[in-house]
Amino acid sequence: MPRRRYWLSYVYVLVGALLLFSGFVLLYPVRHVEGFATELRISIGSNLIDLVLAVLVLQPLVLSLNRNAVRWRNRLDYRDVIRRINKAEDRVDLWKYWTGLLEPPHRQAFVTAVRAALDRGVRFRILLTDPSCPDAAERARQVAPTDAVTAMRQNIEQLAELTAELPSRNAELFGVRISAFGPAHAIYRVDDWLSYGLFRDRRVSENSQREVRVRGDLGELALEAFANRWDSAGLQGIAEHYTMCLRFTAPGEVVEHDLRYVLHDGEHWVDVGPHAVGPAHDVTVCGRGDERYVLADASPETRERALALYAAKYGPDQDAALLRLINP
Repeated sequence: MPRRRYWLSYVYVLVGALLLFSGFVLLYPVRHVEGFATELRISIGSNLIDLVLAVLVLQPLVLSLNRNAVRWRNRLDYRDVIRRINKAEDRVDLWKYWTGLLEPPHRQAFVTAVRAALDRGVRFRILLTDPSCPDAAERARQVAPTDAVTAMRQNIEQLAELTAELPSRNAELFGVRISAFGPAHAIYRVDDWLSYGLFRDRRVSENSQREVRVRGDLGELALEAFANRWDSAGLQGIAEHYTMCLRFTAPGEVVEHDLRYVLHDGEHWVDVGPHAVGPAHDVTVCGRGDERYVLADASPETRERALALYAAKYGPDQDAALLRLINP
């Protein structure tokens, strides 16, 4: 690209020189005509006024309109997004509750495009929503009868499978984070192309899409919101989303387990499952210092609510033995 611009500048200089020479050839033979100098000054003056008007007024106006142009679409074309990913050279950003790109009609084509893009060095940032968080439940109520919670969970499961299959050289380019809060916009960004939608009650965001320029005012605002969320505290990678490492201490015994968990009212509920751990153990969270916790039970009603969130996160029919992780 720099070499192309380098030669293009020479083309512009050559065209300008040819135009200047042509003007001289046309004007020189009639230089002795009566009133020639006056007419020439008038022509040059009017052309300079036109040039100033074009450069200072019209060109900035046209550039601004072009920069902030919005193309409205009634529905996001997933096949078009996949085609763009196939041609991507720099980055792909995606911010959704869940995305149809990972649903059966498009999943295989999307995965193939992602693998090819990663081989070209394209960087991905995918930000989805925890299906067990309150925002996910609210969104599910808004779009019912669409099973939004299942769609969110399956999206994360499929990304986990894809991430596990990636070679190490590509894994660092493929960023996936899970948020406990819903997105401000639905964003699909491929290089300099950006499509975003707003979330409305009982409507999926793909039903009303705005295609804008990444470097336009609307594009910059949308990407700023995405960047702020991507860099915010509290986001989790896929591994952190699924399990947490706990160290259990009892007389004569110290063991570590990676346990499934769910958050309910700000408390961690962990699935102790077949592990022989319980309230008799002191618990610390791996990598978080020496702060002590204990495992405790709760009322049947509270446990049922926690189990419902656990099913939203890991799927139904989970035989979970949940205990609360609390400060003693």
